[in-house]
Amino acid sequence: MSRPLRVEFPDAWYHVMNRGLNRNLIFFDSEGHQLFLDTLVEACSLFNVQVAAYCLMPNHYHALIHTPEGNLSRFMRHLNGVYTQRINRKRKRDGPLFRGRFKGILVQEESYLLQVVKYIHHNPLKARMVSTLKKFPWSSHPSFIKSRRKAPPEWLMVAEVLRHFSARRALALSLYKEFMGEEVSREIAKFYSKQYWSPVLGDATFVDRIKAKYIEHEQPRDTEIKGKRNIRGKAIVRRINREVCRHFKIPGPRLYESRRGQNNIPRQMAVLLSRDLSGLRLSELADTYKIKTYKTVGTLCYRFQQTLKKNRKWAKQYAKLKTLCSQEET
Repeated sequence: MSRPLRVEFPDAWYHVMNRGLNRNLIFFDSEGHQLFLDTLVEACSLFNVQVAAYCLMPNHYHALIHTPEGNLSRFMRHLNGVYTQRINRKRKRDGPLFRGRFKGILVQEESYLLQVVKYIHHNPLKARMVSTLKKFPWSSHPSFIKSRRKAPPEWLMVAEVLRHFSARRALALSLYKEFMGEEVSREIAKFYSKQYWSPVLGDATFVDRIKAKYIEHEQPRDTEIKGKRNIRGKAIVRRINREVCRHFKIPGPRLYESRRGQNNIPRQMAVLLSRDLSGLRLSELADTYKIKTYKTVGTLCYRFQQTLKKNRKWAKQYAKLKTLCSQEET
């Protein structure tokens, strides 16, 4: 069977989901749920992706996301790969967690965004896990109905979704609750009941336009753009390495040294800065910093992020270097 079609372009909306291998659990406890959400927030920050709705079921998850930069695959690779790595380490397990590549359905915002939000939030009801949506803690629905004094997380597009109902928040919230109290439409239920989901959810005009532009006349991959990304990314890494060495007053080779039992802060800071700013893949960063695998890069970055949360001195140094390395060179 051919791989699922990926239609990616800036400002697109997608309903994404993935299921556990052999339908096994992917969330084992509340800590696992929170670990996934932490990874989701991290991926959103790293790839400039926004979340409109999500639902974490025991053996699968759903999310409705917006990709301003048209980078769905990179975002999902990080989300699924890093979560698998972290949950495996936490539970002392090994091997794949998910059954394969994620499913991603391109969604027409104007006509179907709210319908997909409802479908995602209704999953616990459909599975008869709860009697009312507000009783399910691992979806975005509770964040929609919280009072103003309990603001939703910044990475969740609650206000943006509610504005599809009304510009007046009180009225929008009332209409949202009424909408969520209704059944999923027959059209949407039929769409998702099929064994193989269509890669596009939209009206006939939208589907025809997407097919004509991205499917029927699909162009070869632009290797020139890939080359530009690689060249630019490597230039940013060189600048990061130069500024880190200058800040810590160390020679360049120190950034490539890794010895068991030694905490090489400049190296960890350079790798995390490169991951956040360069746009290079983890595998490319592994080659750059002489790290065995891309998974080790992800682990190094995650652990150093946890360190920064506890060490204000290093956190301030990291923020200063990130600001410096983010500025255009003149």
